[in-house]
Amino acid sequence: MTALHQLTMSYMPEEDRILFRLTTMDKKEYRLHLTRRFIHVLWGALRQTFAKDAELAKIVDKDVQDAVLGMKHQEAVQNTDFDTPPVKDTVDTTSNSGPLLVVGGKIHPGEKITGVVFKTADGADIRFNLNEQLMHAFCHLIVSTSLKADWKLDLAMGDGNVVVPKGDAVVH
Repeated sequence: MTALHQLTMSYMPEEDRILFRLTTMDKKEYRLHLTRRFIHVLWGALRQTFAKDAELAKIVDKDVQDAVLGMKHQEAVQNTDFDTPPVKDTVDTTSNSGPLLVVGGKIHPGEKITGVVFKTADGADIRFNLNEQLMHAFCHLIVSTSLKADWKLDLAMGDGNVVVPKGDAVVH
């Protein structure tokens, strides 16, 4: 897969799913449906990825660890462009099938890059990589969209301070 260009998430109440749109620099768009159950499982894996952060691992006190993670998260979110509207001139790779239902996945934490693989119901693997800032932005999209969905998943990053943006959540 080529480099990421934009990530967006929006809640689809008629489906009770999150529509995750992943757009690459070569203008390909992958549309994926994320269920409440999948987000719940994914969140645990994402939290474990942050727990492997070398800076956080040095901190013994769990409350201090959460506070530092919360500060890092807020800084990353503040430095992410959530205001640029979703791009429109993309090639929807799922136009024939509609959004692909994500039924599983894997998180591959690395020192600087985290690999994400989403397994779809039709057997496809959607792979993308996130640096630390994009990991925080991705988590922010999940938290804010899950709150809009009123899924009551109790998702929080660090100390749990989250600002929910208006409209669809976009990372550009």
